[in-house]
Amino acid sequence: MTPNQIEYLLRSLRILETIGRCGSFSAAAAELGMSQPAISQQVAQLEGVLGLTLFRRLHRGVAPSDAGQILHTAAADVLARLHAAMQTIDSCNAPKSLTVLTDYGFAANWLLPRLSDFEGRYPELDLCLLTTQARQMGGVSDQADISILFGKKPDAAGGESLRLFAEEAYPICSPRYLEQMGVLATTADLARGRLLDLDSPAQHWFTWQDWFLLAGQSARPAGKTKNSLLFGNYPLLLQAILQGQGIGLGWRPLIDDYLQSGQIVLAWPEPIRSERGYFLSINPDKKNRAAAFRHWLLEQVQTSPFVRA
Repeated sequence: MTPNQIEYLLRSLRILETIGRCGSFSAAAAELGMSQPAISQQVAQLEGVLGLTLFRRLHRGVAPSDAGQILHTAAADVLARLHAAMQTIDSCNAPKSLTVLTDYGFAANWLLPRLSDFEGRYPELDLCLLTTQARQMGGVSDQADISILFGKKPDAAGGESLRLFAEEAYPICSPRYLEQMGVLATTADLARGRLLDLDSPAQHWFTWQDWFLLAGQSARPAGKTKNSLLFGNYPLLLQAILQGQGIGLGWRPLIDDYLQSGQIVLAWPEPIRSERGYFLSINPDKKNRAAAFRHWLLEQVQTSPFVRA
């Protein structure tokens, strides 16, 4: 899209939302600081581009057509999201704000349960937590003061890059599912289960194929598994495991709290490992601002439970 097309689209969304909310061209024009003929011309132009009638002209005011109502709802939603995004950006740019970027799995299963401790110890700092797709590789991000991302050791680019957790993945399931499966003494026993997989297009995470290869199999057994499920992010996969839907790979430290509570159990005693992991990266321009969070985070890592079979 060109800048002019983007400007036209945003202007049209705002006009559609205002007309639908106000119920007339005149009221919308007054709110937007435009003339009523200009509003009418804009709507006529948009209807011509779309080949749709968006508003029915009434004796007093206008009413949206079915297509107009659908577009009004969409326009209101888009503008609300943009407003919320700008508020988030403003809060993240505040002088006493710290912006932390991480993936959904780490945020939901390790960081969020511990953040109340940070807030209690540093009430003067406002934390802005941004999440990204789990497949993004680790490294310093321009949009964050601190990044905690999974992958290979990133280039610190003048800042700090420190591995917090090395990659360790265990086959895990719910206690009820393990009871249904019975004793899992061999890889063939494990292959009888319903294997839940994480979508990993660039080998960003271990897959079941990796697990069977590292466990001594030439490949994942074919034709022996029940219908598998593929998940786009780790929190969804973990939720399926907790509900007893099958066996999945569990990464520490994301599973440590669940193992301690007994909500999940190890379906196989030994992990598979790699040189990847969760790396802490600090924007070199934000070292002073990030010092308190760095100190707190390393303290939490040192006291995090390390579950071994």
